[in-house]
Amino acid sequence: MKAAILEAPFTIKLKSIPTPKPRIDEVLLKVAACGICGSDVRYFMGENPWSLHTLGIEEPIPQNTILGHEVSGLVVDVGSPEFEDMIGSRVGVIAFKSCGRCYYCLRGLHNLCGDMLHIGHDGRWRDREYIPGGYAEYMPLWWDKAHPIPDRISFEEATQLDGLAVAVHAVGRADIKPSDTVAVLGAGPIGLMILQVARAMGACRIIAVDVRSKPLEVARDLGADSTIDVSRAGIYDSLLKETGGIGIDVIFDTVCSESTITQCLKSLARRGRLILVALNRLDIKLNLLDLSGERIITSSSNNLYHEYTVAVNLLSSGRVRVKPFITHIFRLDEVEKAFHVAIHKDEYEAIKIILKP
Repeated sequence: MKAAILEAPFTIKLKSIPTPKPRIDEVLLKVAACGICGSDVRYFMGENPWSLHTLGIEEPIPQNTILGHEVSGLVVDVGSPEFEDMIGSRVGVIAFKSCGRCYYCLRGLHNLCGDMLHIGHDGRWRDREYIPGGYAEYMPLWWDKAHPIPDRISFEEATQLDGLAVAVHAVGRADIKPSDTVAVLGAGPIGLMILQVARAMGACRIIAVDVRSKPLEVARDLGADSTIDVSRAGIYDSLLKETGGIGIDVIFDTVCSESTITQCLKSLARRGRLILVALNRLDIKLNLLDLSGERIITSSSNNLYHEYTVAVNLLSSGRVRVKPFITHIFRLDEVEKAFHVAIHKDEYEAIKIILKP
């Protein structure tokens, strides 16, 4: 089969490799589409965000990595006869498998497992020659992580179910009330989905914040009540102006720079919640007085398994739309061009890029 192999930083090549055989607990997908996530771009540029976020340590990017975890496709083979009825199924991919044994798994917190395997990266696939990922014609997958999707969800749309489940989890962390004003900082794919999930979960008013005009246009199309271009005005001043000086009840920060975190914290209303959705190694200084008035700062990590089903229901019902931000679709043999566009997204007005074998 053809697969895009990450050989070194900034070097990803299409190669012919053996088509994997599904193991006893696996199915084989014929990949229909796979999105380029921000984490894929970081791998391409030489970072290993998964080891930092999941293991809390720095590890080199493993050899023979096939990136891509925002995957949809058709089940074409199975590793056990008991799964034969899955052949021909249209599915989206739950991209991680927790250990099921640790402190967090036993409490149902699969997203916090420190011993999970993940599609498209993760150096602990030591028993496979190639780390399975969606930038390939075929991909092995645990049978119970192949989630059926209805015909009304296209394969291109289904690639965004992974990120939509992350958005569902983040919104759940915020405990949104019907009277809440919500601000979403960063109108990339995750931010644009958080915006819509927050609306579906009852937010009263939603403000989208970004430095680019194209994503803000899409945010308005997807239901933002107002948008703020912070390339022209500061976050703090703009958000307070929007609320008559009261502040924002819930802020989702999908950027997570020192500037955005500190300004968002200052912009919270009393009892407001700041949810950090994109963590990194940044050291920042906080004034603890900014937490007075029972303000809360917390983070959101990945998603729980059942939240993927919630994502499917939101997308199939039309309460969340993803087509407006799928801006570029490339063939798998154009993978180098696709990553060039992803890195220079401002120049190309790119939001979400998808590869199709």
